[in-house]
Amino acid sequence: MSSRLVIEWTRSTLRVAVAEGAERNLRLRAVHSQPLGASGVGTALRGLLRTTKTAAAQVIGIVPREQAISRLVTFPSAEPAELSQMVELYAKAQLPYPREQTVVDFHVLKRQGEFSMVAVVACQREVVERSVAALREAGLSPDLLTLSSWGVLEWYRLFRRSGKALGAAAALEPALVIHVDDTRTDLVLISEDRIVSSRGVGQGTAEWGAGGDVAELLHAEVERSQSSIQKELPGVSVRSVVLTGGAGVAAWREPLAQRLGLPVTAVDGAAPLGRWPAAVPPAGSPVVVGGLACGELRGLLNLSPPEVRAHVRHRAQVRELVAVGILLLSVLALGSGLLGLQTFRERRQARELDQALAAVEPAARGLQDKTRSAQLVETVIGNRRQLARHLAGVLAATPPEVTLEALTFERARQEVGVRGHAASTQTVLEYLKQLEQLDGIGAAQLKHSTRRSSPSGERTEFELILRQGEAG
Repeated sequence: MSSRLVIEWTRSTLRVAVAEGAERNLRLRAVHSQPLGASGVGTALRGLLRTTKTAAAQVIGIVPREQAISRLVTFPSAEPAELSQMVELYAKAQLPYPREQTVVDFHVLKRQGEFSMVAVVACQREVVERSVAALREAGLSPDLLTLSSWGVLEWYRLFRRSGKALGAAAALEPALVIHVDDTRTDLVLISEDRIVSSRGVGQGTAEWGAGGDVAELLHAEVERSQSSIQKELPGVSVRSVVLTGGAGVAAWREPLAQRLGLPVTAVDGAAPLGRWPAAVPPAGSPVVVGGLACGELRGLLNLSPPEVRAHVRHRAQVRELVAVGILLLSVLALGSGLLGLQTFRERRQARELDQALAAVEPAARGLQDKTRSAQLVETVIGNRRQLARHLAGVLAATPPEVTLEALTFERARQEVGVRGHAASTQTVLEYLKQLEQLDGIGAAQLKHSTRRSSPSGERTEFELILRQGEAG
C-alpha cells in the first residue's frame, strides 16, 4: 500500500494532506492544518508531523502559482526529446532571469501535425530552494515540487467524476476554476483535463473579507484572466466558472454570475475529496493539497531542482534494486525448495530403480550375452555373404583374356587379393578399371605386374588388391 504526503503553506496557514491506498487509487485519510507562527515553516511542519504521527513514502511540496511565470510557445516538433531541447534553448534566450537561476518545466497543450503548443513554466531557483529547505528542515525529502494550479487541476478531475453525486451540473469547457484560499487565489482555465491558462493572485479571503465587494474583486480578476487568454490564445474564451475554496464561497456565486453573464457553479472544496477524520479550519482550503494527494503523479509539472530530481531517480533505482533483490532471494528460496523436493523424489526413484534393476539383472545379463552372440554370428554371416558377392563379382567381371590363378582374403584389412596373368599390360589395366566399378569395391589397386616369357608366348603376370567398401 502506498502513502503520500502533500504540504502547502500560505502566509498564514500550514496544511498537510495524507493519502493512502493503491498507487492509482489513493484515498484521502487526513488533512491537518495549523496557523503559521514566527518559528518558520520547517519548525511548524516538524511539530505538526510529530503531533499527528504522520509519515509517508511520497512527499510533494507546493509552490504558489503567482511565484512562477508561464509562456505559450509553438515548436516545430512533436517528439518529447526534441521538445525538451527546444524548451531549453527558449528558456536560455527568452526568460527574464538567467537560466542558471531558474527551474524550468513544460507541458504540451495540443499537437497538430509536426507542431506542438507548449506551456513553458519557470520559477526562480531561490524560491524553489526555499521550499526544499523548509521540507528538509522538517526531516522530509521531497519527491516533487509542483504549482498550486496543478493541485486545482487534480481537484477539478475529482469534481468531474463526483459531480452527479454532489448534485452539481457539469461545467462547460473551457471552464475557469477559481480557487479562493485564505491569502491567495488561483484562476485556472481547464479544457479536456489540461491546463490551458492559469494565474495566481496574492490575495484571498483574509484580504477581501466576506462583504459584497468580493464578487466585484473576483469579477475583475476573471476579466484580467480572459484578457490574458485572448492575447495568448485568440478564439478561446471562458464558457463557465467553477468557484471553490473554503467555507462561504457559495455566497459569492449569484453576484458573480450576474456580473459575468456566465454559468457559475459553487462547490465546497472538501466535497469531492470524500471524508476524513480531521476537519480543516474554515480559514484554509483543502483543494490544492487534497487534489494532489488523490491524483496521479505521472504528467504533473515538476519544478524540483536538478539535484532533487537526481536524488529522486537514485532513490527509485535503489527501491527497484531492493525489490529485484528481494524477488531474486524469493526465487532462490523457492528454487532451493523445489530443487530439494526434486532431489528427494529422484533419490527415491533411483532406489526403486536400483531394486528393480537388481531383480532383472541376471535375466538381462543372460539376454545380453545371447544378443551379443547372435549379433556376432549375424556379423560373421554378413561378412561371408559380402565376401561371396565380391568374389562372384570378380569372377563375373573377369574377361576371357585374363586367367585367374589365386583369390585370397585378408580379414584384418578387409582386402581381396587377385593373382593371375593376361596377354598384355593393357588388358590388366582394363581389367582393373572393371573391378573398380563393381558394387561393394571401395578401391582397386595394382600391387605389381611383371612381363614374362612362357612356352605359349609373352604374358603379363599381375597381383591386384581389392578393398571392400559399402555396397551401393
